[in-house]
Amino acid sequence: MKGEDRDLGMDRAISRRDFVQGVAVGAAAASGALPGLAEAAAAAGAPSPATYPPLRTGMRGFHPGSFEDAPGMRQLMGRDKTPLPAPESTGETYDLVVVGGGLSGLAAAYFFRKRAGNAAKILVLDNLDDFGGHAKRNEFFYKGRQLFEPGGSDYMVSPPTWTREAIGLIDDLGIDWRNPKYGPRGLQTSLKLQQSTFFRKEVYGADKLVVGSTPMRPTPEFLAQMPVSDQVKADLVELMTGTKDHMAGMTPEQKIAKLRSISYRDYILDVMKLHPDVLAYTQGVWCLGNDMASAWLAFFRYKPGFQGLGLKRPDGSPESPEREASDFHFPGGNHDIARLIVRALIPAALPAGSVADVETERTNYAVLDAAGSPTRIRLSSIVIRAQHIGPNPPQFQPDTREVEVSYVKAGKVYSVRAANVVMAGMNNVVPYLCPEMPDSQKKALHQAVRAANQQTTVLFRNWEAFAKLGIGGIVYPNSFYGRVGLSAPMLMGRMQPVRDPSEPILVNYGTGGNSGILSNPTMMRELTHGQLPAVGTDMDDQFRACRWGLLQTPFATFERAVRSQAAAALAGTDFDPARDIVAITVNRWPHGFATGRNVLFDPTGPNDLSPTIIAKQKFGRITICNSDASGQGLAQTAIGEAWRAVSDLEPRDYGYYETF
Repeated sequence: MKGEDRDLGMDRAISRRDFVQGVAVGAAAASGALPGLAEAAAAAGAPSPATYPPLRTGMRGFHPGSFEDAPGMRQLMGRDKTPLPAPESTGETYDLVVVGGGLSGLAAAYFFRKRAGNAAKILVLDNLDDFGGHAKRNEFFYKGRQLFEPGGSDYMVSPPTWTREAIGLIDDLGIDWRNPKYGPRGLQTSLKLQQSTFFRKEVYGADKLVVGSTPMRPTPEFLAQMPVSDQVKADLVELMTGTKDHMAGMTPEQKIAKLRSISYRDYILDVMKLHPDVLAYTQGVWCLGNDMASAWLAFFRYKPGFQGLGLKRPDGSPESPEREASDFHFPGGNHDIARLIVRALIPAALPAGSVADVETERTNYAVLDAAGSPTRIRLSSIVIRAQHIGPNPPQFQPDTREVEVSYVKAGKVYSVRAANVVMAGMNNVVPYLCPEMPDSQKKALHQAVRAANQQTTVLFRNWEAFAKLGIGGIVYPNSFYGRVGLSAPMLMGRMQPVRDPSEPILVNYGTGGNSGILSNPTMMRELTHGQLPAVGTDMDDQFRACRWGLLQTPFATFERAVRSQAAAALAGTDFDPARDIVAITVNRWPHGFATGRNVLFDPTGPNDLSPTIIAKQKFGRITICNSDASGQGLAQTAIGEAWRAVSDLEPRDYGYYETF
């Protein structure tokens, strides 16, 4: 091992072993915690990572073992030549089998049971070792303190805009989103912590930490220390704060049409005529790179550069002050919603009480798949087939066939039968599971190619180095991680704030652009080994390249970046990355945000039907939900589509038919 890696702590027992806090997960995994962390948690009464998945660290999200046997992935990984054995029937028959245990799948189970009654037999199958899908909770227990942080789907976006059915579920769960009574954010200190920017020597010639501002707010003091040319400084100020109308002479309608026809990158370079180096400080648009997002989307989402155009934004931007003020945050992210749905389905899984009462309680995973329970949740189960049993019903007759659902668990293939099935996973996987579907529907399902994203949570022994420098966050231009910040969740129930710099704390490592990897070219370059898609490449092709790179990149790559970026920015303090970084959790989402249609790449005219309409059609006794079904990667759409999918399963015998 190189001396530099040894200094970073790469030889410590955040090692390349095939364990996650003592839990074997397969040869591609890596541990993310120092030895003794799990033992200390167990000694203090906390559950073991072996039985409580949120405590597991290392490579999470699409963790090793959760996708390799999925149809389609076997082909990509060259494993299709070794066919899986025929399934062994478990002898189980259910009223409903849900494929996918994310928010949409759990909501589908909830809505079905509400309609069919508490005695309805329901099975939820999920390929991950935890429920919630992208609504993931990263939990840690260290020095007697319980800490947790969202590892994916983060908060309820503007609940006043949700559908009646979606918000009805939230109300049923007892989440008081209209009048929250929760405390301030969890980092309470008398220190005046500031934002900062770190310029690394590999790009700027020397390491330099500038305290007090970021490129997004380029004050004169910041610009004086920024190690770039005067031209780049001037152009950065113009982009971030300028009020010049760069489209003067055009009507508002012409401006809008132009912005819809060009990328944000082209707007910056060709319309504003700014230096290309300025692109590094824009952080992309949502989960998209600057060349993938239209300038109109950038304007809609409050990206800089449009201050002088004189245009009014249409209502509804998620980044508008009005919408952001109505967002509802949970300390554990939207996994807190998933936990409450699971409790509604399986009461023994979580104690009674409000969302605040149970915030620090832990789910009892031992009861999720208990024999005799009307609703069962079976994790680490990769569904590989869903097939109707018997011939198609005669015309005008209801389809009463059962569906056989086959899945892989612990290397063995099993099957169950169901009167109804809801596919609540990713749309582009469904055609592999149901090859008998019409070709037009399979084609539409395959068009749901998601943006990859990731979120890394790091447990620090303390935050004394941040306190000494007077900073709470660091922006890293042209770096693997684009932003690092101290965690400060809203306080609920028995949660305690972090007050003293000597206390342990969670630190968030993000791409710098809403967790979308394509908004960070440096990370994308690392993941694809320098094989970046050409500028302007079709959006879905860029998503695919990013997805494959993310699945192929080992945990050590993320670990090295976590350690080296902290060591460089916190230099001059007592920070030691080998000693002070206690645990690392990388939440890997190669199938991340559902994005819908893009005006730069897809047919979006008034006569162009969205493929989501065709994709989510009922197929026999099988219906489809998840956010893919709406084309919008949001918790509310996942829940709303679950309600629609369950409604589609209901018989409607009016004596008349749409086809006759």
